[in-house]
Amino acid sequence: MLTGSAVTQVMPYWIEWARKTMPQVEFRIIMRESAYRFVTRHGIESSSRSRIQNDTWTDEIIAEHIDLAEWADLILIYPATLDYASRLAHGITDSPSLLAAVATEAQVCIAPSFPPRSIKHPAIQEVLRKLRQPSNYLVIDPVPGPSESSDTALAWVPPNFVSVLRTIEEHRAARLDSAYERAA
Repeated sequence: MLTGSAVTQVMPYWIEWARKTMPQVEFRIIMRESAYRFVTRHGIESSSRSRIQNDTWTDEIIAEHIDLAEWADLILIYPATLDYASRLAHGITDSPSLLAAVATEAQVCIAPSFPPRSIKHPAIQEVLRKLRQPSNYLVIDPVPGPSESSDTALAWVPPNFVSVLRTIEEHRAARLDSAYERAA
């Protein structure tokens, strides 16, 4: 899932890298309308070698959110804007991806991207707290990074894509080890 964060502009590179280094993995890419401010549909489709899905409701018979929720082994929201993270934390499911993230039993990984000077705000801390509650959610904390809109302020960006994938794999391995120990 790609949202309207400036971090989205590097995703064609990372999608192509992931496709080449993990050929056994099937990807579906969903883009919010806000993501198009930073990357084009053509850029994402050419790097993924597949069609992307817009995060909007259509009149198709097959419910997109159910299809995605049942298909996915993992849903990665990278980057998750404050708007998207807040909607997800509060159960506002006004798009197929938000409803799929709430309805799936798959792991949902959220890598937030927040504006400068915002991380300590009580509302954002509450969003992060709520996102950590579901047992199948993994929040990958943002790190200080450059702001696209200010030369003086640091923003809060997701760790680089490789670090996020590494964190996901470590978390999945720990969950498998824990399940194995409980079964033994």
